[in-house]
Amino acid sequence: MNAEKQTGLKVTVSDKDDVLWMRDSATQEGIMSLGYLKDGTQQRIIAALEDALFQAKSQLFLSHDVN
Repeated sequence: MNAEKQTGLKVTVSDKDDVLWMRDSATQEGIMSLGYLKDGTQQRIIAALEDALFQAKSQLFLSHDVN
């Protein structure tokens, strides 16, 4: 185990049990497939990430209304 604790988040997009896309901000690593650019999967991944970002931002704004 690395003695130095790394900070960051890992974002994963999965379809059922298959990981389609991943990005780890701590290690700067990620996974993807060039085939997804041709078959439309990359657009589905982007749409899912945009939807998740919208939800996260909306939840952040909700927290401003909580005392």
